[in-house]
Amino acid sequence: MEPTSTPGPPGKLVVAHPDRRAQRTLQRLVGATLCPVEIVADQAALIAAVDRETIAIVDAGLAHATPGLREWPARAWIAVPGEGLAPADAAIVDALLAAGWGHVVAHPMPILAEELLATVQKLRRREVFGLEKYIAWGAETRSYTLGDARERDDAVTTLARDVIGVGLPDRVGSLVSVIADELLANALYLAPLDEHKQRYRASEARERRRPLHGRDVVTVRWATDARYLAVEVRDRWGTLEPARVAGRLISGKTASSSEGGLGLALAYACCNQFVIDLEPDVMTEVIALLDVRYKPTELCRSASFHTFVVDTPGET
Repeated sequence: MEPTSTPGPPGKLVVAHPDRRAQRTLQRLVGATLCPVEIVADQAALIAAVDRETIAIVDAGLAHATPGLREWPARAWIAVPGEGLAPADAAIVDALLAAGWGHVVAHPMPILAEELLATVQKLRRREVFGLEKYIAWGAETRSYTLGDARERDDAVTTLARDVIGVGLPDRVGSLVSVIADELLANALYLAPLDEHKQRYRASEARERRRPLHGRDVVTVRWATDARYLAVEVRDRWGTLEPARVAGRLISGKTASSSEGGLGLALAYACCNQFVIDLEPDVMTEVIALLDVRYKPTELCRSASFHTFVVDTPGET
């Protein structure tokens, strides 16, 4: 009997890495997509191989040493740790974010494998929303929809209590509290725009009651599968600007809170992977993932970062 499969989306994957062992490892990781994979070893071969339908997976050191590389036309550029068995250098992660890279993987195997496969499949299939793409099948997802802006504190308290209730340590509960509080504040007060494209609720008193209807409705969801704990916050505005956020995540001390930099930078500092999913003028979803398998010292000091934009040509 002949094997059959459903044809996948068009395009190819290009893996650029100077080390042959790392090349083979990365090829095996992304080979699970059943997408054609081309291996190259240097910048010249990489540039010759990419086109507008290519997802390029590049050694972080090569990416850092090649300013402007991601400006070459491709569907997406993904920077990955050089050796795979060690986390990326935190300074390189920060430099790539400052340079505007939309996909930077910071952590070693097995996290590298899990994160890279999810990232590539989201890009290929153009199915970006939902924490379920990071959590193993079978994990239950809990959701809270805020009916009033003042319910933010209650939602954060309930979430932290539920996280500790499933057996995770208090430390994780504390991190979740900070992450959820900052992401909810961003969705409630910085996402809304008026007819002049101004963030008119940025200076609104946080203790003020405000019923949430229509586009103002905000939802928080979370789940854990004993590998990751994922916290997801959605707003119905779709006004976050991921390219501007990336640089602010590493300069949170100087970012303006009125532009959404300070709160998101704090949430980024508390997690291991930070994901922005955006359909412009429709919805923004931010997912923060904490890896609950490892000690913080075993992971990169900087979190991974990913941004996915629905129906946007060029880099996603």
